[in-house]
Amino acid sequence: MLRIAIAFVATLVLGPAWAAETCHAYETQFGKFRTRVSSVLAPQAGNTYGPEHLNGTTDGGTWCEGVPGSGTGQSITLYHDPRQMIRTLNITNGYAKSDDTFRNNGRVRSARIETDRGYKQTITLKDTREPQKIIIPKAHIAWVKLTILDVYPGARHADTCVSEFLTNVEEFANN
Repeated sequence: MLRIAIAFVATLVLGPAWAAETCHAYETQFGKFRTRVSSVLAPQAGNTYGPEHLNGTTDGGTWCEGVPGSGTGQSITLYHDPRQMIRTLNITNGYAKSDDTFRNNGRVRSARIETDRGYKQTITLKDTREPQKIIIPKAHIAWVKLTILDVYPGARHADTCVSEFLTNVEEFANN
């Protein structure tokens, strides 16, 4: 039974970039973090679109959902171990690599933000490549989830992309 559980976790973390429920794990001085996405666009022309692009460290990369249509209902969940004091979320909407990649792909228009502490709110994002800050009630959270509700359609592609989705754990690091 233990081997099955370990194999399942390995598939989530290391599995194919286009698999459902794909995860990316990393550590910082603030703890262990895991980003889980509900789907991922298959690699194309040497580019990948997995959750590893959402933490702001991959130059020019992006997460793109991988289901038919606009991606409504697809989600990104950030997990923290240990719980982190959070008040600010940082989001860079769309495929922000260039003006062309931004306009050619879908972007999130509205989304539901929810946390393990019971917070739930619908937000509207601006149609811009610039980073956006979303303020939520200050709380120690184990996870925060963004679910796509509506999109700005892309000029060439139906896929909806997000270039960055982070919690600002440094904001309260010294408190």
